[in-house]
Amino acid sequence: MLDKCRVERSQRKETVLVTKNLTCDEYKTPMFLLEDNSTFKMLHKPQTTPALGDYLFFYKNNKIGLTSKNELPVFKNSSHKFDKAYCFGYIHHHACLLCEGESPIGLHYSDVKLTDSSFPKEIYQAIAIGNHIHHWRSSHYYCGKCASVMADKADEPALICPQCHHIIFPQISPSVIVLITRGDDLLLARSPHFRPGVMSGLAGFVGMGESAEQALLREVREEVGLVVGNLRYVCSQPWPFPDVLMLGFTAEYEDGEIIIDNREIESAAWFNKYNLPELPHKMSIARHLIDVYLRG
Repeated sequence: MLDKCRVERSQRKETVLVTKNLTCDEYKTPMFLLEDNSTFKMLHKPQTTPALGDYLFFYKNNKIGLTSKNELPVFKNSSHKFDKAYCFGYIHHHACLLCEGESPIGLHYSDVKLTDSSFPKEIYQAIAIGNHIHHWRSSHYYCGKCASVMADKADEPALICPQCHHIIFPQISPSVIVLITRGDDLLLARSPHFRPGVMSGLAGFVGMGESAEQALLREVREEVGLVVGNLRYVCSQPWPFPDVLMLGFTAEYEDGEIIIDNREIESAAWFNKYNLPELPHKMSIARHLIDVYLRG
């Protein structure tokens, strides 16, 4: 089936990418974005000394440390000692401090993606972006060239090796996500790691040497065996769980029968727009693509 799709793809004209111009209403969405008017502002300030009221961010495996009241801990007294405190931003003049090592405060850890409804938007933005920064820093504690302990670069958000001067910048992994339509029907699929019952569009990482459009066509072909066309770019979304930039598209069905790969996709089907299954969270670009389509 995949060979058949490749032949059909090669026989067709090259895919033309169309950019969709979103209206202001289409941008009015709970989808996670770092907004210009947010009270959370990013900053790079290594080795920061905590001040009263500063927010403390402790992470473990995409989970954020919270107090017994399910609140983000704040610095209250000088008895709190940390191995390192890296300032990555401010909220209302209080620093957001990424703390390394074990917390001296009793905390429990909650999934970062599930805390969005528990906090004001600016707090959740800081939690999500802090998770990206934590993953990047903890993944590059040692230099990949000489194995020395990395240090913060003073003038920009980067890590530098004090021995060989190798520099590592924050890493972003580009990924495509696509909503495929066929008249009034939407192709929705399910990955094994989704919440029970949830169906979504298809997504995958952009490979080396690929454009976003090539990655989209490949992912659709590999995951469900379909040929699509009329690709339209809609919008992008940072997805810092831990380091993805999602590039959102729509596409129209052209040919093929659904054949799932049984690895990344466990089920896929066409759904009429008036009879949809449980959809992804409203903060996600997956849901945003569906909502924009349904609004016409």
